[in-house]
Amino acid sequence: MAPPKNKRQDGLVTMQALLEAAITELETHGEAGFDMEAVLTRTGVARSSLYHHFDNKAGLIVAAEIEIIRSSLHEENIMQRKMFEQCTSFKELFDIVALFMRADSPDRGVEVRRSRARLMTAALHNKNVADAITEAQQSESRYYAESLATAQNNGVIRKDIDILAVSYWIQGQFFGRILLDLGEENFEIGAQWVETSLIALEAVLSPELQK
Repeated sequence: MAPPKNKRQDGLVTMQALLEAAITELETHGEAGFDMEAVLTRTGVARSSLYHHFDNKAGLIVAAEIEIIRSSLHEENIMQRKMFEQCTSFKELFDIVALFMRADSPDRGVEVRRSRARLMTAALHNKNVADAITEAQQSESRYYAESLATAQNNGVIRKDIDILAVSYWIQGQFFGRILLDLGEENFEIGAQWVETSLIALEAVLSPELQK
């Protein structure tokens, strides 16, 4: 039998309160300094409720990291869509994409990618984490694909490509840079990686290269 509606709603409110407090704690102190007691104090939620909804401290941290990444992706996707809708040429669109790829500071970019890598590892051992990552990734990939579709329909980018596949590929470029992070390569190598990715992206999107 399903729990009463008001009980489910109370549970959702509790989960949201814990999640928001965990995000604040994570962004302030990082994973190493994450204080679960501070989260409980801030929210007034019982420890048993935290365990019920997130299993343990690690589960709460993972949930917070997923939400941080999802929100960050969505905010960037919204900004890019607004810009894409104004584009009248491939150069305008490509300059926007290049701006976002070059914009990440080295420190912020590294931390975001490492966080994604931790989540991917956790997903191998936790179905709930895997499901949450899959849902967020599919949702944002489709959103970005819809943004690219507007440009495609306007003749700004080539029409002989699968937009959803391209959306996943572009996001894969951001994640793929984790190999540089692991090797602790210098800033110049990272900058050249971005420029190489942009060359490849231009070949994928440019209408001049349409078959």
